[in-house]
Amino acid sequence: MKNLHSIFAFLLLPIFLFSQKIDIKKEKIQYNEKEVAVVKSPYLDHYEYYTITGEKVFELDLKGVGLTADEMLFYMTITDGKKTTQIPYEVTINSFKVSRIITHQLAVKHHLIDEKGINKEELDKFLSVERENLGEKYLAMKMKAKEEQNTKNAKISSVISIYNPRMGKSGEVLYGNAYNARIAGYVKLYTCDAFTSNPCMEVWDLDGIKVAQMYPAKGMKNYLVSTYDGREFTFEASRPYAPSDYVFVTDLVVNLILNDYKLEHYENYKRAELQNAKIKDAVARSINLYDVPGYAVDKKGKKYEGNLTIWFEKLDVERTGEKLPEIGADMYGQQVTVKTVNNLGSFTRTFNADSGAYFCAQFNDGEDCYYGLSVKGELMKKLQNFGDLHGNNSYFYKLIEKKNNIMLLQDPVELQKYVVKVNNQSMGQMIDNRSNDKLSEKLAEYLKDCKKISDEINDKTLDVKSEDNLKYIIDEYSKCQK
Repeated sequence: MKNLHSIFAFLLLPIFLFSQKIDIKKEKIQYNEKEVAVVKSPYLDHYEYYTITGEKVFELDLKGVGLTADEMLFYMTITDGKKTTQIPYEVTINSFKVSRIITHQLAVKHHLIDEKGINKEELDKFLSVERENLGEKYLAMKMKAKEEQNTKNAKISSVISIYNPRMGKSGEVLYGNAYNARIAGYVKLYTCDAFTSNPCMEVWDLDGIKVAQMYPAKGMKNYLVSTYDGREFTFEASRPYAPSDYVFVTDLVVNLILNDYKLEHYENYKRAELQNAKIKDAVARSINLYDVPGYAVDKKGKKYEGNLTIWFEKLDVERTGEKLPEIGADMYGQQVTVKTVNNLGSFTRTFNADSGAYFCAQFNDGEDCYYGLSVKGELMKKLQNFGDLHGNNSYFYKLIEKKNNIMLLQDPVELQKYVVKVNNQSMGQMIDNRSNDKLSEKLAEYLKDCKKISDEINDKTLDVKSEDNLKYIIDEYSKCQK
C-alpha cells in the first residue's frame, strides 16, 4: 500500500503544483486571490519584488540571447543585493503578461512566493545554490551556432559552385553550366501541405533509385527529407515550397548533396563501397585462413610448404551471427589449398579432410595444426549433407593436445564441440551437444581398450564436455598399459 500511495502522490504532484492561482492586478501579486506581495517594473524587462508592506526583497532581470534569427534563449538574473543567481526563463502558465509568467514560475517551481508572501527563507536557500552562468553559456551557444551556420553557408556556396544544381524543362536535375550541363537525376513536384502524408517532391537518380522524398515540417520554410536508405533530415529552405517554383529544387538537391546523396550513379557506387567495407570487416572477423604461411602433410608423410587458404565458415557480411549453412550441405572446413611459389612458377595443391592429411598454419607466436577426420556423432550435420547428396562428412579439426597415441581436437567454428581421436581407430569420437550421460557412454566405449579410464568415464562423475577433463582423459589414456 505504501508504494501505491507513493505512486498516487507522484501522479497528483504536477496538478497540485500548478493548481495555485497566481495573478497580478495593479502590481499586487495575488496568491489564490489573496494579495501577498508586490511586483514593479520601473523599466523594460526589470522586475522588483516587495513585501505587501513595501519592503524591497529582491529584483530580477529578464535577458535573452539570439541563438539564430528565429530562436531566442531567455534567462533570468535574480539578486537580493548580496547574492545573485541565474535560472532559465520558463513558461509555466499561459498569459500575455510577462510579469505574471515570471511570478508564476518563481512561486510554483521555486517556492519563493506562497500564501504568506515572499518566502525569505526559501529565497536565501535559492540564492545560495551555485548555478552555471547562463549568460556566458547562451553566448557561447550563439557563437557556436553562428560558426556552424557560417560553415554551412560556405558548404552550400561550394556545392552550388561545383554542381550548380537546377531543374530542366522536363523534370530532370541538371548539373554544370549551360554549355556542359549533364543530367544527374529526375524530380517530380506535387501539391502538398502539412495536413496530408503526401510528399511535396520526389527525387530519382540515373539508376532509377528513388533517392529522397520531401515533406513539410514545422515552420513555414522547414522541410523533412526521407531517403531510400532509411535516413531522415530537415532543412530550412530559402522560401516556402510551391510546385510551380522550379528554383526550390536547388534547395533540396543542395541539401541532398550536403548529406552525401549526389545523384547520378553515386548511390550504386556507395552501395558497392559499403558492400566492400562489409566484406572486409567480415573477413577480419572470420576464422578463415587466407594465404597464411604454413605447410600440409599428406597421408604418406610428404610435406608441402607454402601459403594456406581454408574457409572454415561463411562470411557473416550482415553480422547475423550465422556462420554455417542451415540448409544444404556444409562443405566449410573440408578442403585446404597450399600455394607454393618457386623459380618454376606458382603451384596450388588441394588437400581434402578425408584424405588423411593435416596442415599447420604458422604465426609469429607459433603454429596451429588441423587434422582431417571423420567422426562418430554429428548426426544432424550428416543428415543435412546426405539430404543434399553430399557424402563427405570429414572436416579439419584444430589440434588442442597430442599424446603418443591419442589427440584432443576442437571444432574451429563451434568451439563447444571437441573430438577425441586414438591412433588405432579410423574415426574420432565427437563430443557434441548431447547429454553428459550419453557422451560418457560413447566415449567410454570408444576408449574401452584402456579399462582404467573407460571405467572412470562410465561412472559418469566426469563432465566430458570440459576441456580440462578431456585433457585429463587423453593424458590417462596415453599412460594406459594395454
